[in-house]
Amino acid sequence: MSDTGVNGLDKAEVEALGSVGGGGGAPAADTVFATPQARVDDFSFNKQVTAVFDDMLDRSVPFYQEIQRMVAELVVDFAEPETNVYDLGCSTCNPFLNVDRIMPRDSKVRFVGIDDAPEMLKKAHAKLTAAKFDRPLSLELADLNKGVEINNASVAMLVLTLQFIRPLHREPLVQSVWRGLNDNGCLILVEKVLGEHSTFNRLFIQHYYEMKMRNGYSELEIAQKREALENVLVPYRLEENKELLRRVGFRHVDVFFKWYNFCGMIALK
Repeated sequence: MSDTGVNGLDKAEVEALGSVGGGGGAPAADTVFATPQARVDDFSFNKQVTAVFDDMLDRSVPFYQEIQRMVAELVVDFAEPETNVYDLGCSTCNPFLNVDRIMPRDSKVRFVGIDDAPEMLKKAHAKLTAAKFDRPLSLELADLNKGVEINNASVAMLVLTLQFIRPLHREPLVQSVWRGLNDNGCLILVEKVLGEHSTFNRLFIQHYYEMKMRNGYSELEIAQKREALENVLVPYRLEENKELLRRVGFRHVDVFFKWYNFCGMIALK
């Protein structure tokens, strides 16, 4: 990696990677909600969640690997030389690793990952180091609820991120992304969404929980995680997300992935 630090973290914190599971090998199994809890606290991206986050994504997000492949392809389609590619809410930087596998070596693109969870950024640094990621890179600690300043961007990603931003702050955040994108730049948005009708919403959620059970989660784990996320993850309807993107100025908005209550969108400036 061209930049080896994580902005906003002490160097010793960055080097203490073993505490969050390192960067190599199979991801640790997600058992965060496997034990009955007398009181379920709000979900947070803490050390416990960070250590199992990749397994959590694989088992909790339908077609997660396929979504990642599609996102990487779209990033390569729109990334321009001498510009920045941003991942806002980058967590452990899976999109950067997937883009790296297919982007030409001479692309001259700089990668910027921003997240508000120090443990996630440390884990991201470990994974990128283990993968010998050697493209220009910056990892930055920042709270997206307070806005973000991006510049010279050909691509910005909000992959399963906007749903965790307080609704009051979503439009200002998307507006700041729009301002920082170059003309013909794109925003790639992946979100959990509500159904357009209560019947659809109920069925979509039912089938989503059935998928999680097929992936090894128990009814207890599903129920406790649902409670933990209740006031933290606030989804919009697909049409609400589209309207938000158009309202801030994006010229074209389209859907590239849809599975029940999960959706991938791309918006062009």
